[in-house]
Amino acid sequence: MSFSRFIRSHDWWDYKLPPVLAVGYATLLSGNKNIFDYYGYIALILLSVVVGAIYVSLINDVSDIEVDLKAGKNNKMASLPNMMRWLLPVACLSLGAGFIYFFYYPDMLSCIFYFLPWIAFTMYSFPPFRLKNRGIWGVLADASGAHIFISLLMVSSLSYLSGQTINYGWLTAVTVWATCGGVRGILWHQFTDRENDIQSGIETFATMRNPAAFKKIEWIILAIELAALALMLSILNNVFVYVAMLAYLVLMLLRYKVLRQQPIPILHNRSNYQILLLDFTDLFFPIALLLYASINQPDTWIVLCAQLLLFPARWILILKDVYRILFKRSGGK
Repeated sequence: MSFSRFIRSHDWWDYKLPPVLAVGYATLLSGNKNIFDYYGYIALILLSVVVGAIYVSLINDVSDIEVDLKAGKNNKMASLPNMMRWLLPVACLSLGAGFIYFFYYPDMLSCIFYFLPWIAFTMYSFPPFRLKNRGIWGVLADASGAHIFISLLMVSSLSYLSGQTINYGWLTAVTVWATCGGVRGILWHQFTDRENDIQSGIETFATMRNPAAFKKIEWIILAIELAALALMLSILNNVFVYVAMLAYLVLMLLRYKVLRQQPIPILHNRSNYQILLLDFTDLFFPIALLLYASINQPDTWIVLCAQLLLFPARWILILKDVYRILFKRSGGK
């Protein structure tokens, strides 16, 4: 088994890290800072978050060994010696503590924002809390650990490192936006796995809800996320981001009209769908910010190239969809 599959990076690398980086880029640009001047700090913050994500992947598998065995599901941690199952998460915890002591301290707000996801996911996975099986608490724990606190970490740490005063209007907008995006992400996962979880006897928010009764709620969550995003865009007031949003909306419409991809907030009942705003937050938003910075700041094009090389999944998928759209509209089959 490859290392990337062992740490389940396919679940988070291309999908949870780019929006967090976009928050970091936007925070620097809102303070008229050169992104390239802080690329080393951004890389260290990203590395610290990756260590946390690996910890989450490991403890999720450790805590699910018995459940997966009963359900007949493969669990990579089950084949490891018991000592090794715990040694790997402890190693991640040690690295995380090192980041707090050697990098984030004495910025106490960033220390708190970095520490909280570790607590949230530990409580999410392990008894006696096992929030994963406690309905809405599991949803909030996952969203806070995977989206909210690391987004706030980007704001607080880069504000501190660049000598900016934290813009609490921006911080609030990012909090609401990340909360809704995180909630939508974990609920999509839970409702997608709903039938398997019911068969395995796993109680999640989705297994305890009728999907049909949740349809109104999913649109309310999306509406709040859109309002927070609109506030973020108004604070940035960046024409490149506005153009990026327009380009995303055109892509969404063409996917719907030509490829018959149904736009959804969370729930889906077929394989051909697109999750609303996902492509904007994962690709259009960070790339628009970096394109703007590349034109106005020396050497930031290097960060732009690094972003595209490190996170290729989204833009490759979009290019494939654009090709399919053009091919169909030109009369191909």
